[in-house]
Amino acid sequence: MKSGVQVKILGREYTLRSQQSPEQVQRVADFVAARLAEMADVRAVDTRDLTVLSLLNLAGQYLQLLDENDRQKQQLDDRLEHLIQQLEQHDSGC
Repeated sequence: MKSGVQVKILGREYTLRSQQSPEQVQRVADFVAARLAEMADVRAVDTRDLTVLSLLNLAGQYLQLLDENDRQKQQLDDRLEHLIQQLEQHDSGC
């Protein structure tokens, strides 16, 4: 069931509806607000530019995490394949 959660970002109130828990919605809102505040501290820009720059920053971080996840998955797949080959060689030698 979707519930409404009141959050405040850049001084504006928003009611967010989500199937996530209110705590998770607030956590996301706090994260977004913190990223926007970081960008506001670095640059004197209007709200729209600040939002776009923050979204670009978050998207870049997200894509880096996806790439790292793919690399780690490939490493695990390679290790698993190596272990399977070792087991098959051991079984065929018995």
